[in-house]
Amino acid sequence: MNVAVLAYDDCLVSAVSGVLEILSIANSLPREYGGKNQFSGLEIVSPHGKDVIGYVGISLSVSVGIADVKPDILVIPPVFGDIEVLLEDVPLIERITDLGRGGTVLASACAGSFLMARAGLLDGKPATTHWKLAPDFKARFERVDLQPRRMLIDGGSYICAGGAMAWQDLALHIVARFMGREISSACAKMLVMDSTRDVQTPYFMFESKSEENGFADKEILKVQKWMQGNYQLTASIQVLSEKAGLGERTFLRRFKRATGLTPNNYLQQLRVEAARHLLEVSSKGVDEITTAVGYDNPSSFRRLFKRMTGLNPREYRSRFSRVG
Repeated sequence: MNVAVLAYDDCLVSAVSGVLEILSIANSLPREYGGKNQFSGLEIVSPHGKDVIGYVGISLSVSVGIADVKPDILVIPPVFGDIEVLLEDVPLIERITDLGRGGTVLASACAGSFLMARAGLLDGKPATTHWKLAPDFKARFERVDLQPRRMLIDGGSYICAGGAMAWQDLALHIVARFMGREISSACAKMLVMDSTRDVQTPYFMFESKSEENGFADKEILKVQKWMQGNYQLTASIQVLSEKAGLGERTFLRRFKRATGLTPNNYLQQLRVEAARHLLEVSSKGVDEITTAVGYDNPSSFRRLFKRMTGLNPREYRSRFSRVG
């Protein structure tokens, strides 16, 4: 399997080198693990065949331009610069289209999926990207079945991984798919990596928008700030609309337009965020945290927490606790 990693200015350097290193380590493992293929021709390519400068200012030496290679696998790493520069690079997008239609397996991490989508290779297909980029992705590529909760999606001719550091999940998956799960597992153990991440939801951070076309709705923003400081309280739509100085129907319409959520969904997000923080930085029990964020029924809260984060409270604390 010939593998090329596409590098461009402001790409994540660790993703470019890291993928190649993981694949090289997989090549070095003993045959006793049952691998069927080996990766060869590992190289870095760029849109125009010139060396590039990564996000942190590190130069990446490039072997050749993407137009001059036809790899079995092309890895597209995260973009930390202006994605528009790449999306408007017509020769690059056309070459990605040609490779995808010509049998090359395209494998992206984070914003790399934007390039595959612009190439038209994800229309009508499931895909994922970084959870924070999901709204922008949906607005640009309505024909793609975006599933931002998922960490990785293998569509056969393409593979998408979610977050920026999900290039690690992507590399291990490539090893598992083309060399076998035994070698992939051995790689993960050797590198002390977690190879069992299925969803991005534990990493989501609540960032509700409060502007429409660049202008904040001052009445709604006032209610948002009140809810953020009083999330443990329960307030009816009547009370919230009165705080905004609006009729109930007008309030509901403007709240959804300004935040993208209903008041109840907004409150749930605030409460789960508060609970996540307490699970990370305190030693309070789950029942105590449930009460602190405004819920009376621990069982109901546990179900909500798992639905929104993908983990139950105890699992979340085990993974993310910062208490010594």
